[in-house]
Amino acid sequence: MKEILKQARIEKGLSTRKLAELTKIDQALISKFENGLRVPTKKQIQNIAFVLEIELPSLLVAWYKTKLLNNLDFNQFAIQAISQILQEKGIEVVKENKDNKIAEILDEIELLKQKLTGLK
Repeated sequence: MKEILKQARIEKGLSTRKLAELTKIDQALISKFENGLRVPTKKQIQNIAFVLEIELPSLLVAWYKTKLLNNLDFNQFAIQAISQILQEKGIEVVKENKDNKIAEILDEIELLKQKLTGLK
């Protein structure tokens, strides 16, 4: 998330001071968000997304990911607890099958070969 925030700010040509002014968030906090030393609140992340014109859904996913990584110890028990919660909520997590992924890559290679052959 920190990389997304910093890159978006730089692409907009804004200093941390200007972003702080536009978002009404302290400049030191903006800097800490970008350096991964603090995690913004949901309201702050929504505000920053609006000002920097970042797609909110993708930024929220990055925000939740950061919060989870900072707050959970990913040991076997935590993972089992998360799996049970997802199951109880009726959320199915599908693991990417390596064979399927390899097949997709091979299909892409074949398509690229055909395109290259057509260019000759």
